[in-house]
Amino acid sequence: MASSEQRPALVEQFGREFGRQPAWLVSAPGRINLIGEHTDYNGFAVMPMAIDRAIRIVAAPREDAQVELKDVARSLYDDRQFSLSRRIPPFAEGDWGNYAKAAVQSLVELALSDGGKAESLRGMSCLVDGDIPPAAGLSSSTALVVAAGMAFGAVNWLSMGRRGLAERMAEAEHYVGTQGGGMDQAACLLAHKGHALKIDFFPLRAEAVPFPNDFAILAAHSTISARKTGEQRLHYNRRVVECNIGAHLLARHLDAAPPAHMADLAGPGGRPLAELRAALEDVLKGHPSLSLRWGAALFGTDPGRFARKFLRMADGRLLPMPGDGLRVLQRCRHVLTEAERTERAAASLKGGDMRGLGELMNESHQSCAQDYEISCYELDQLVDLMRGAGALGARLTGAGFGGFAIGLVRADEAEQVKAALERGFYAPRRIAAAQHLFLFQPADGALEEPLG
Repeated sequence: MASSEQRPALVEQFGREFGRQPAWLVSAPGRINLIGEHTDYNGFAVMPMAIDRAIRIVAAPREDAQVELKDVARSLYDDRQFSLSRRIPPFAEGDWGNYAKAAVQSLVELALSDGGKAESLRGMSCLVDGDIPPAAGLSSSTALVVAAGMAFGAVNWLSMGRRGLAERMAEAEHYVGTQGGGMDQAACLLAHKGHALKIDFFPLRAEAVPFPNDFAILAAHSTISARKTGEQRLHYNRRVVECNIGAHLLARHLDAAPPAHMADLAGPGGRPLAELRAALEDVLKGHPSLSLRWGAALFGTDPGRFARKFLRMADGRLLPMPGDGLRVLQRCRHVLTEAERTERAAASLKGGDMRGLGELMNESHQSCAQDYEISCYELDQLVDLMRGAGALGARLTGAGFGGFAIGLVRADEAEQVKAALERGFYAPRRIAAAQHLFLFQPADGALEEPLG
């Protein structure tokens, strides 16, 4: 995470910036999701791995209740400062400081709920560094949230297990307005070198699955930013809303209790995923789009009440009704088939069937592109080029709408696949491929160490 060469430079720069020595170094990695896209917030399994790129924070406690953040690359991110309080107001939407606020706000609430007093908590001075490409689907934002949370916990000697912190930071990230699940935080905190993680939710469970060292993941940036702000956040949250509507429609149709997550309907004693898909087809009569009026009628209510119940996002605002309606059937079809693929992919990896894993990755991309509609031309082109050059499977990774495509490759064939991407994708765009192509094998999760 932070190499022996990087650590002294960070400590030295911290001294120049703040006039004292740091007490802690934390390092939180990015991640690649092998399969299981947009299943986590629906309660179904995912299979990510950590990568050897990370957000790093060197931090020291302060004697007051101020948190100050300075980025190593001062030209990219302006300094930020805020005060500890029970309710920490956010910066403007999209501000990088909100990810640190998200973590700190959550841990302040936790400390106070355990009987602590606000005045007993100390602020911190932080120097932030990192090499995860931002807005790329490699979870740089979650790595920042986790790193800030670990740093704040360290300077205040807050004791919390890794699983508990992963669950806490998943909820904390709702502060920035994204209604995500817990995959990124769990991968960041629980990963093991040389292993992918099969992660199940509610409760959080993580199983390390060996990843053969003669294979690797080639990650190629689409050159399209995948920021979870503004319009793209609405696209992301729309799909969360559509899945929630589908889950409640299924529960109503099957005379089941209202579910917290779609997976509740398929839990112990629940119904097979194929049966849930068939039931939703029956409810929606195969229609691809749900209007506000029709949605209300299906629940026996009026459009206003339907909107207030089902279109409300994490920040309290109502999702604007999409002009093409709510595509509930498509979204749930993707989630239910992706849940099946993830279970099969974990079995393939455990059994050493890498070709089978690759085929499931291909199916996943098709579902992400057609039913979840989160791909784009550039991602599709990268996926096609990878497969044509010898990758066993390829798909988009992360939330979609840009970011990275990944390919499962034999380690000794990685260079020929990289060369094909450089010729077929980056060279025609006059883009330096080296800045956008990375070869990864599973890395360790987040680290925390005292300094001095």
